[in-house]
Amino acid sequence: MGLFSGTDDLAGLDLGSGAVKAVQLRRVRAGFELVRAGLEPLAPGAVAEGGIEDPGSVAETIRRVFSRSRIRSRKVATSVSGHSVIVKKLTLPVMSREELEESIQWEARQVIPFDLSEVHLDHQVLPSAPGGEDTRVLLVAARKETVASRLEAIAGAGLSPLIVDVDCFALQNAYEANYDPGSSVTAALLHIGAAVTNVVVTRGGIPLFTRDLSAGGNQLTGLLQRQLRIEFEEAERMKKESAVEALEAGPAGALLQSAMETLLLEIRKSLDLFEAGAEGESIQRVYVSGGCSEMAGLMERLQSGLDLPVEPLDPFKSIAVGRGVSEEILYRQASSLAVAVGLALRGFHD
Repeated sequence: MGLFSGTDDLAGLDLGSGAVKAVQLRRVRAGFELVRAGLEPLAPGAVAEGGIEDPGSVAETIRRVFSRSRIRSRKVATSVSGHSVIVKKLTLPVMSREELEESIQWEARQVIPFDLSEVHLDHQVLPSAPGGEDTRVLLVAARKETVASRLEAIAGAGLSPLIVDVDCFALQNAYEANYDPGSSVTAALLHIGAAVTNVVVTRGGIPLFTRDLSAGGNQLTGLLQRQLRIEFEEAERMKKESAVEALEAGPAGALLQSAMETLLLEIRKSLDLFEAGAEGESIQRVYVSGGCSEMAGLMERLQSGLDLPVEPLDPFKSIAVGRGVSEEILYRQASSLAVAVGLALRGFHD
């Protein structure tokens, strides 16, 4: 699903709070091949609360990513997330297309907490449930100002934004392309970024539940900075390379443990919320991606805290790797590229 239509000649561009990620794919006989990929950190505060605060700085970072990774496409798919994005599932009676459009507009006014003149509105009719006689609709609204800030930065980098999607849907695209789960597996996807954690529960190609949490790796990094009085880069290195137990034993121990538990609590609450309203549906497996997923000991914490099988989501598990892609991309940055991969795949959708 996207807020604008697309084409098959585009790169996936993920403008996160901490970094710009870009991926270019091509179709090959066996599926897809990774042609180019790149990641460049953003200046602190350049992206905040889902909006672009410094379009000039972000545009320069985008140019740097495309130049260093030698991505040739000038057309991109990007995405939005956070509190400025609303995703709702509607259940409506079967009706004509014209009646459905009118009904969706009416329902949108009831469930979207913004004036409809302030949002881009899109919807997708979902497959009917077995034996169901209703029409299921996925409704998406995104604040125009949030979308506009992204388009401004992308245009400033000399690129053409053709698709604006939602992070959660892009994450689901990457999962389905790599794991081919079929209709029997109910999986939770967690993309733990710098400032936002995307939560998706999916089965059979349908997003059953989506939620964006205002929690991520920056909270943990900030604690290390303040308590140890070190630079951001050093705090990031410690967070990823030091064992959680070692960090907790140090000066930042209690606060770091509290921040980690807060993140895990929010994730648990989200998955419990899904299962409480899912009429017997239960999550069978959890896949984790995002830059913060690389934090030492995080997978073990999630495994014990959620009491479910937890594993990293590999966005290149079933995607061939071209000769021009460095090993650093594959082994050090792959987890951060899941949303960008899902966006790049949009170019091949009907």
